[in-house]
Amino acid sequence: MRGRDVRRVQIELRERGYLTNDDDVDDIYGPKTEAAVRQFQTDQGIMIDGVVGPETYGQLGID
Repeated sequence: MRGRDVRRVQIELRERGYLTNDDDVDDIYGPKTEAAVRQFQTDQGIMIDGVVGPETYGQLGID
């Protein structure tokens, strides 16, 4: 998965400390992003599946 939506998720994760480097925001939903999503889901009590669905988007503040 690639593109603008992935970048938005990566930016929100970086702002919360789940991605730590500027180069982690690369528009590609790869292993680093998936690991960050899983950790975010764990911390938020969201079902841990590594998929950015409605609940994860909502917790990230993305419409």
